[in-house]
Amino acid sequence: MENKGRLITLQKIGIISSFIAFSVFVLGTTIAMIIYPDYSFLNQFLSELGIRINVTFSDGGSMVKAPFPEVFNISLIITGILIIPFFPVTYFILKPKGTIRKIIQLITGLSGVVTGIFISGVGIFDAGMFIEEHVVAAIGLYYCMIITILLWVISILFLNRDSPYKLSKWWIVDPVASVICMLVAAINLGLFGLNEIFVGRLTLAFYQKSLAYLFILFFGFVAIRLYFLHKNVVSNLTQEAY
Repeated sequence: MENKGRLITLQKIGIISSFIAFSVFVLGTTIAMIIYPDYSFLNQFLSELGIRINVTFSDGGSMVKAPFPEVFNISLIITGILIIPFFPVTYFILKPKGTIRKIIQLITGLSGVVTGIFISGVGIFDAGMFIEEHVVAAIGLYYCMIITILLWVISILFLNRDSPYKLSKWWIVDPVASVICMLVAAINLGLFGLNEIFVGRLTLAFYQKSLAYLFILFFGFVAIRLYFLHKNVVSNLTQEAY
């Protein structure tokens, strides 16, 4: 019983940590945009909010120092750190049955942890002072978000039918949301010529932001569902104790 109590506490910490992480990301990026004069949500990338110094490249291109870069950078560092505990606890809440299901869920959790590390990496290595490191972190983050979403949906589709997560029809939101995320990712990557169709008034910078916010919203929804599942488990254990 004592071990169950510790596990339940860890699950609660992971869920609460995710809520704080998602809130910090949305609040931090929003504030960073507001205090950045003439920042264009459509035409500028998120990374431009965290540039610490003016940079001029050999090809004549340049990037301007953001007014308050640490608002964005610190927000990402905190978000990345706080999101890491969330993904491992999903394994214990979902309780997949069977070796294959367990392996898929474990790999999904690992992918989520790596995504958190890359989020913090983008905040630590800005696109001005650490351009090479920033490119590695940004590209790593982009692909990790895509992989994590795909792995999560696969794990849910393969999840045992009697899993509490699939007993409610709300689980249908997961594959639907993943299709939207994959469409945005495909546009960014220029797959199937989708960028020629969708990139016009809406730029690649817009779609890049969209994937980041979709990732946060998607797993925010997942966290809410897991919160109620966790709450039911705690309630049942309390009733059993009496």
